[in-house]
Amino acid sequence: MTKMLEQKIDRRDAVDYDIHGLVGVRLIAPSPNNVTAVSAQIGPPSSRVLQRPDIVVRYVERLSVGPLRHVDLGKTASSNAGFIVFPEGDGEGKVGIPFDQIGSDCEIFCERRVGWIPLLISIINLTALKKHRCVPIHASAFVHEGAGVLVTGWVKSGKSEALLAFSQHGATYVGGEWVLLSSNGNTMYGLPGTFRMWDWHRRELSHPQHIGGNTGIFRLIRLLDAVQRAMPETLLRFGPLKLLHEGMPSLRRQLNFRVEPKAIFGDRCRRLTGHPDKIFIGMVHSDERVLIEPAEPATVADQLACAMEFELTSLMSHYRAFKFAFPGMQNEFLERVHDVLRDALRQALAAKEIYMLYHPYPVSFHDLYQAMQKVLVSMPAVAAYDHVEMQA
Repeated sequence: MTKMLEQKIDRRDAVDYDIHGLVGVRLIAPSPNNVTAVSAQIGPPSSRVLQRPDIVVRYVERLSVGPLRHVDLGKTASSNAGFIVFPEGDGEGKVGIPFDQIGSDCEIFCERRVGWIPLLISIINLTALKKHRCVPIHASAFVHEGAGVLVTGWVKSGKSEALLAFSQHGATYVGGEWVLLSSNGNTMYGLPGTFRMWDWHRRELSHPQHIGGNTGIFRLIRLLDAVQRAMPETLLRFGPLKLLHEGMPSLRRQLNFRVEPKAIFGDRCRRLTGHPDKIFIGMVHSDERVLIEPAEPATVADQLACAMEFELTSLMSHYRAFKFAFPGMQNEFLERVHDVLRDALRQALAAKEIYMLYHPYPVSFHDLYQAMQKVLVSMPAVAAYDHVEMQA
């Protein structure tokens, strides 16, 4: 443990987060805004004081770093105080992240003007992987009529869509974006915090309610999109219509918002744990139907290892910048993390019941629910991986 971690802490200045007893996070001297931002990332603070947090975030007004030597301009820099990461987008401030400590006791220094802490969820996930061999999976998870369900895959794989579809049929929430799967595959732990919804998701809900997002702005963006789609292509090459046409992809990306699980599930989101009875690997296909077929666990483990490599792209990019800034320094765990992930996935998924879930995009919540529900209630565990189709 570093000297900083050994320093005496005034408990009145500390806010603790307990991630299922697997990973503990402590904020030291945060502002109320800092607590709100971190709680949106990883859920509400713990009611009990942690004896020994794994990750400490120490807030200061300004990081005294001296001259900065930029590695990736606007993203990372080195200084006499260590390695500096700048928040993405319009974020302000500086964050000191010791990449050589990730996976072990790790102390992060953060300016109070920083909102969401960059890479915090990845650092939590990797800490759980190293300390408990819990496998982080970008997934949604829920329990429906006694069956624990985990839905994962690449981008647009149906994770949120399945979660929201089953929310309308009494499912209990486990996780919306990140799930930790125990090494034996018997327990899934949802990472607390908000999850992302798109505007069309809300309109698919059978009982839409005000759950977040700026509906006025969303209507305006949809109207502008409809206008530019209705225009002849020749007109979209000139003047304001050209600017609108070129700017629409960026505007469409704004049609999303983050939502508290309670806003969708009410009191059906308390425990955030479950037994993963069935696992679905979502993938968009060109057919208009929702099709489901059994999958082989070893193949899926390798697929998800590739997916996790993709999810770690940002952290590993920053880690390479760290090694460039400080030649000779490295993190042995991060050097072999992809092999660790693949081995842990193979172990956790070895005896699981797994299905490929093919669907159009956007997908009807009703069709998705009907197809998946047939599997949950009628399809037995699969010994031979023969092709099976379930049509909504």
